[in-house]
Amino acid sequence: MVSDPNCPCCNSTMEMHGDAVGGHLHHCAYCYGMLTSDRWLVTNIDAQVLRRMKTAVFNGEDAIYSCPTCEGGMVKGPVPTSRAPIEVDGCLKCGSLWFDNREIEPFFPDFRDLAIFLDNDPVPLFHFTEAKLVFADLFGAISSITRRKRDDSEE
Repeated sequence: MVSDPNCPCCNSTMEMHGDAVGGHLHHCAYCYGMLTSDRWLVTNIDAQVLRRMKTAVFNGEDAIYSCPTCEGGMVKGPVPTSRAPIEVDGCLKCGSLWFDNREIEPFFPDFRDLAIFLDNDPVPLFHFTEAKLVFADLFGAISSITRRKRDDSEE
């Protein structure tokens, strides 16, 4: 049985999701990092996207910490995305990948599916839709205040 490893970022105990068939995803409820097993990646990520991710990560440099699940050496590399590259860490021994807070989003076809998958547990990981609305409202308010100040100063 796979035990709940400690988060490499904040050392909190991570919670496990998934099973032996579909693979495991461990998430940290404190910093929202995610450690995905190789099997979970193969089951849930598009094969071409996964190949591109692993090529970038495993051609990278030493991440200077051990894998939380197997104690193998971790490496890191910049993975290209439609925006800026995202640095992802991977284990040379077991093939798992570590994603810091929300770094998995560009690689997961529909991030809401992942949030729902994790929300089936007693402690939900994200309330992505609600957070997105709050941030949109906040940025909208800031934008309108900035626009009003700019309009006032131009008069």
